Amino acid sequence: RLAEEFLEANWDKPIDIVALARVANVSARSLFRGFRKELGQSPAEYLKELRLRRALVILENPDPDTTVTQVALTCGFLNGGHFAHDYQSRFGELPSETLTRSRRK
Repeated sequence: RLAEEFLEANWDKPIDIVALARVANVSARSLFRGFRKELGQSPAEYLKELRLRRALVILENPDPDTTVTQVALTCGFLNGGHFAHDYQSRFGELPSETLTRSRRK
């Protein structure tokens, strides 16, 4: 739970597994096993999910200057193509479609 809370509080920062294990006061191996057992995913998969959900919130509530590239970078995705693919896989539409739809509201 400590690791989950740490990821939720620091979703927008680079996080390495060693630091995360240190926060949880367990070995990296125990951390992976715990995440798999409790959440059915690795710490990295959990963090990606957090970041994708945050991207969705930003894209659904855009400022006039919001761009998909800006949102991807803000949410820790350095590759726009990977971001768009992961976003579409998770939410069923491209981030640009979410942004366009949100601006029509």
